[in-house]
Amino acid sequence: MPTDYIRNGVLYVTENYLCFESSSSRATSSKKNKVIKLQDITDIQKYKVLSVLPGSGMGISITTPSTLKPLVFGAMIHRDEAFDAIHTQYMKIMNSTAATTVTNPET
Repeated sequence: MPTDYIRNGVLYVTENYLCFESSSSRATSSKKNKVIKLQDITDIQKYKVLSVLPGSGMGISITTPSTLKPLVFGAMIHRDEAFDAIHTQYMKIMNSTAATTVTNPET
């Protein structure tokens, strides 16, 4: 399993970031929260959290250069909608970055 722990929380998608707020972090420290720049994502996949469960799974796996193992956000009720929102915003950023690189190439 790509992650060593499972935490309940809320996953937010903003214009430039993917943010996970752990439910337990409200009462304790924020060390369990995650903030990921969308442009840093190297891989995003729909993920089957537990192989023993029937169906396609309920998770999303995110890989960045700074993660040793993919971050898995699982047990998502609206996994497909969340995946589409993350992927759409990620593609907007990548297309914007590519357009900027083409119009302002380094010399």
